[in-house]
Amino acid sequence: MGRLLHSVNTGYGFLSEKMAAVDVDMQTELEPQIIIDADMEREAEGFKDQGNAFYVKKDYSEAFNYYTKAIDACPKNASYYGNRAATLMMLCRFREALVDSQRAVRLDDCFMKGHLREGKCHLSLGNAMAASRCFQKVLELEPSNSQAQQEVEGEVSTGASKQGPRD
Repeated sequence: MGRLLHSVNTGYGFLSEKMAAVDVDMQTELEPQIIIDADMEREAEGFKDQGNAFYVKKDYSEAFNYYTKAIDACPKNASYYGNRAATLMMLCRFREALVDSQRAVRLDDCFMKGHLREGKCHLSLGNAMAASRCFQKVLELEPSNSQAQQEVEGEVSTGASKQGPRD
């Protein structure tokens, strides 16, 4: 019985040493990833800033390119998709802008500008009902949002004609 107990204790000691070694390895493997992620975020922010500069200059094609680089570097940032959607809207590429707006709000459901842009894209594409839902979401997030209020009021007066007859 004494030998069996000694074997169990010795075996457990060996196992705990192995577990500690695995734990240390896991920590060191994660640390470089955190640094890489931080570097990618900094790089993405730089691309976004460059995109913003081109957007202000009304060079929407270049702004689009830099927002795309920001997305490539950090694809889970809703504002990058929102910025690219705004640029696509300025280029009258509403279907693509709609996709980016929808990606933005999937990543961050509270991203008010994403819902607003999605609504404007739906309007431009002739889908007043979907646009209205987007503007209502904006008003849920920010009840005093004047853009959404104006869009909803505009929909009330023109929505029926945009939707066409119902069969």
